[in-house]
Amino acid sequence: MTLTKRHLALFVLAITLGSCAPRPISTSTLTGEHVAPKVFYVSPELFKSASFPAPPAMDSSEQQADIATVLDWQKKRTETDCAKASVTADATYATLWGEKNPFPSPMPAEVKAFFRRITSDMEAATTAMKNRYQRTRPYNSYPDSKPCIKTSKGYSYPSGHSSFSRMYSGVLGDIIPERKDEFIQVADGIAMDRVIGGVHYPTDIAAGKRFGDEFHTQLLKSPEYLQEIEKLKAFLVK
Repeated sequence: MTLTKRHLALFVLAITLGSCAPRPISTSTLTGEHVAPKVFYVSPELFKSASFPAPPAMDSSEQQADIATVLDWQKKRTETDCAKASVTADATYATLWGEKNPFPSPMPAEVKAFFRRITSDMEAATTAMKNRYQRTRPYNSYPDSKPCIKTSKGYSYPSGHSSFSRMYSGVLGDIIPERKDEFIQVADGIAMDRVIGGVHYPTDIAAGKRFGDEFHTQLLKSPEYLQEIEKLKAFLVK
């Protein structure tokens, strides 16, 4: 097949982006047609209609309390607070978990592959949830809101970072049950950084934690997931 200059440019762009993205560029990026992501453990279809609380209405007292908390943190946060929140701005396992990662560095190929699969499922599920509610970010709705970390064009509810970090804490707790509380504490710190940084409301964070827990509950119903969890125990740092 002969590539036109346009096709070649798109191909090079996809390769370039794929080298730095947490997941590979899909075929649909090049062709323009929608291709559903492969499901490994949990289908995103479960979350397109599952019962889940909606975010506060814009004219509600809860919404006013939400933005008040964001603006309060904006007044009192320090450069150190913002620097800390910036560390986990990219929602990948490696950046979220950092030195708390219980696997060797560099991570074994089998461990990396597992987290790629579970991240792919979680990303599709989180996108389904965000598209249901389409809540705008604080800085898009309130001119006085000024984030101090990298912003996102995506919707705000539920928080993706909170969802991912909470889900990862559940997964790591399955692998090392005696450290479960420690992993949850790390996840909650990551979640709070999103409010301090000015890119999420507190109710986004609460919803993200709930969603991460619900996703993890679905993971526990997957025989494939449970089998892989047992295999991953052999790769832990001794």
